[in-house]
Amino acid sequence: MSEAQHPLRIQELVVRYGWGESVISGVSIALDPKEIVGLIGASGAGKSTLLRAVQRLVEPESGQIFLNGVELTGLPPRELRGARRRLGMIFQEHALIGRLSVMENVLAGTLGRTGFWRSVRRRFDPEDVQEAFGLLERVGLTGFEDSRCDELSGGEKQRVGIARALIQHPDVLLVDEPTASLDPATSVRIMSLITEICLERGLAALINLHDVPLARRFCPRIVGLLDGQVVFDGPASALDDAVLQRVYGDEAVGGDEILGH
Repeated sequence: MSEAQHPLRIQELVVRYGWGESVISGVSIALDPKEIVGLIGASGAGKSTLLRAVQRLVEPESGQIFLNGVELTGLPPRELRGARRRLGMIFQEHALIGRLSVMENVLAGTLGRTGFWRSVRRRFDPEDVQEAFGLLERVGLTGFEDSRCDELSGGEKQRVGIARALIQHPDVLLVDEPTASLDPATSVRIMSLITEICLERGLAALINLHDVPLARRFCPRIVGLLDGQVVFDGPASALDDAVLQRVYGDEAVGGDEILGH
């Protein structure tokens, strides 16, 4: 498959903080169209850093990142802002403005095309407002448009984050631990929603998950990181004790606890 046919391709990426050891060490991952990939690994393995580096919220030291064949690494700021519109990010801590309404937070996702000052003055296009209403309905938040985000539950905040990412019209979703602070039932509902929307809209997704059973259930392909390196890349059905030992090291005692048995 050519570069242009991969919605997202990461090639030999290296990320280092300061003069210390590299946090990401030569990672290469390519996502096929509509492919949902789960990213697993112990705390500190580099999963969140990898997602942030793809968006260039963290600058790579070396390597390449391609989005629909366009190399993001090295793009000047103006062109990078345009390219980022095609990457929808769903954050672990939601990254919402608590004092603003649900609708205003969703419409913040249009900043890349409406411009900063129009967004600050809340002068949104009627088409974007109409789309936001539709997205809120899709994520199960009809009637929440005027609610303040700091009054929402964790699951409701995550749904706002999903709608905000979708209004960007992305080609790829980057999802950072979407269930980290949620109870098991809500976690399943959020993962079901994300994967259903990806299938509906034909989106590829790279999803960082701390919950291996959720990753196995919702992500057909799994990439395992250990100390910033890919140590497993294969089907979820291949996640056995030996693979978990490779990915989690000493944390994978027997594998049963990590797999939820």
